[in-house]
Amino acid sequence: MTGARIDELMENLAQCRRCGMCRNAVYEDRGFDGVCPVWKNSSGFETSFMRGRIQVAIALLEGRLMKTAENAEALYTCTLCGNCTAICAAEFDPAKCLESVRDVLNEIPNESRDAIADKILRYNNPYTETNKTRRDWVAEIGFDIPSTGDVLYFAGCTAGLKLTETAKSAARVLRAAGYDFAVLEDEPCCGSVMIRTGRIDSARENAERVMQSIKESGAKTVIVACAGCLKTLREDYSEYFGLDMPKVVHVVEFLESAIKGGKLILRGGDRQRRVTWHDPCHLGRALGVYEEPREIIKAIPSVELVEMTPNREAAMCCGAGGGLRSFDVSLARRIAADRVKTAEGVRADILATACPFCVRNLKEGAESISSRVRVLDIMELLSEQLEEN
Repeated sequence: MTGARIDELMENLAQCRRCGMCRNAVYEDRGFDGVCPVWKNSSGFETSFMRGRIQVAIALLEGRLMKTAENAEALYTCTLCGNCTAICAAEFDPAKCLESVRDVLNEIPNESRDAIADKILRYNNPYTETNKTRRDWVAEIGFDIPSTGDVLYFAGCTAGLKLTETAKSAARVLRAAGYDFAVLEDEPCCGSVMIRTGRIDSARENAERVMQSIKESGAKTVIVACAGCLKTLREDYSEYFGLDMPKVVHVVEFLESAIKGGKLILRGGDRQRRVTWHDPCHLGRALGVYEEPREIIKAIPSVELVEMTPNREAAMCCGAGGGLRSFDVSLARRIAADRVKTAEGVRADILATACPFCVRNLKEGAESISSRVRVLDIMELLSEQLEEN
């Protein structure tokens, strides 16, 4: 990063008024009295919310703190959820600034950050030492899916390798709606976690690989079911790397019209169920997609949509984003458990969301408190209600 860009970053960081609203702002009309999920679920020290993190970042950048892993720890115990940005009285973007700080200070050692990035560059995913099983779920759904076509379903690492039922459900729902689509033979990771954690150069190398794969598929439209993939492919590739992507849509945006138009017919269950919706940070606050998933849920017979408070732009994070799950999995799960408790508070039977990364963390949070709430990706919820089932 050039000196001019560092100066700009320092100027942005200096916009912090140190008011502390990013810690525990109270907005009764928006239904919350604590805006930072990390602060709420950790020790509560100054460095557990954005005001303190910004002061640490400035001290490191100015050389008043030694650039050690221990001194920089506060920079990484943040989900980058953007809740602080949404209510910041100074009208600047602290979450975006912290993301930039991680990039500028990426010479500071961080084993978790570097292990993830190196694994993605080597194996095309952050989970396993092979990407050959990435498409195994296709063999389990009962119909063939080509690897090239005008419409590409980009499954993402978590659905493709960890929560394969989500990938299979998305494929079944798209087929039931009458859409022809392709799935890459050797799908690379989108690289979202590398961007969030400051490995921008690695993310650039990875993005070029992703772009080449998508180009070879012939896709004119890319459908994703992961909120992180959506923001990365739709916004970050252009903003960070100047790459010109095909049209990128989340599957909830893609399917809402299919349901309203009668292309996707859903059946009711045996009993009335209460479903609440968790707004993924990258889908909601980052990209403003709030109503489409709610309209889809409302269209399911025998389902009542019940809202958690807060929701939409004030919704609390699941705890998995910004690399936090890799840096401190225990804290990530505590934040997830807190969100599940909110779902219990509205007597929800199902907590649905539209991001496999959120689903995985929320499930573990629910398990940690022995919650009766069932956590589902919205694709799984829809797949269970297909008329053909």
